[in-house]
Amino acid sequence: MRLLLAVSMVCSVMFAAGCQEIGQPTSPAGDGPLIVVSAPLASRPWIGRFIERGAQLARSQLTASGTELQPMRLEILDNSGSPSMAVANARTAVAHRAAALISDGIGALAVSRVTDPASLPYFVVFDGGGSFVDARKHPTVFRLAPADKFMSRRLADYLADKAASVAVLSDDSSYGRDGAAQLDADLKHDGLDVVASAVLPVGADDVSAQVLSARRAGARALVIWAGAPHIAQIIRAARSAGWDVPIYTGPAGEDPLVRQQLADHPGWLDGATFVSFRITSEQGPAPFNRFRAAYEDRYGAERVGVFAAGRPVIQPPDWAMYSYDAVLLVSASLAITSGRTGAPLLAAVQTVSITGANGDQRGFGPDNREGVSSGDMYFARFRDMRFVPVTDDLLSTQLPGVDQ
Repeated sequence: MRLLLAVSMVCSVMFAAGCQEIGQPTSPAGDGPLIVVSAPLASRPWIGRFIERGAQLARSQLTASGTELQPMRLEILDNSGSPSMAVANARTAVAHRAAALISDGIGALAVSRVTDPASLPYFVVFDGGGSFVDARKHPTVFRLAPADKFMSRRLADYLADKAASVAVLSDDSSYGRDGAAQLDADLKHDGLDVVASAVLPVGADDVSAQVLSARRAGARALVIWAGAPHIAQIIRAARSAGWDVPIYTGPAGEDPLVRQQLADHPGWLDGATFVSFRITSEQGPAPFNRFRAAYEDRYGAERVGVFAAGRPVIQPPDWAMYSYDAVLLVSASLAITSGRTGAPLLAAVQTVSITGANGDQRGFGPDNREGVSSGDMYFARFRDMRFVPVTDDLLSTQLPGVDQ
């Protein structure tokens, strides 16, 4: 009872739209190929919901098309944002003879030690860390998400002519540690002076000392590579103290929780900029809009829980594209192997290519485990609780805004 209550409370905070599916594992009953989805359903609904629903949407469309040899099955497991739970879910996938595992990437290095011996293709659809993506050391790990090394380099280049000195605040999660390490190298490569840095415990609820230290050190830009709670806390601490320093974040800046926690002072978020992957492709907005229409027709629009100009702000289902694309890749690979899984499927994944949800081509090679191009990173800036591509970066300027 306590667990169900906690899940309900978290979901009501994160999104205004319903939460009936969160934390409700699907049954793996049936004979078709099984895909196990391991996601932070209750602990980080922003990502967990998108991972779950993107995979479900792809499966339902493939089943409706009648093109599969056997309809695929999904088993949805909550990893609670815990590396140990992620490993346990990977073991479940192996025990259930799954064709593939899709996850946000929590505990990825440890998970790969489970998937590698089993030749189980493992698709990471959020975490951008570099420690576990290596075709030779971890042959089953494929990433369908922007890598930290791509986002960090773009951010460092973007900041190079904007601020001579920066402060970097991160948290002690794997997301924060990996991002901060990459940032440190890239900022120094571009000659930026890191005048202050701090690592915050994930559960810390007071960041004022670290923000004050960065201000006293003379930082001309504040870079945050941490989860949504710390991003909101740091922005609140800086703005409430009257410090109007430009603020930049990693992709977690898009997490609706940031906007919810700053809803009492929406102007404090204005101007905050995050680096992430571009939502639309060179094909234009039409492919993503088709994907979004199908997603919202099935699940409804994802309400952030804040308002702008008297209207509810809607979160575009951008991160849901990666689990969607992963299912399409598995399906295309199964067609090559005539339904065989394990080593034959692992080999096939390295030969196929599919058109992804936004029109980009997705595929891997024997030595390539990154499914998102380094050239696809962009910058978005908040204005009135919604984000738009910045106008001072060449790629970002060319991108259309996405309705929110």
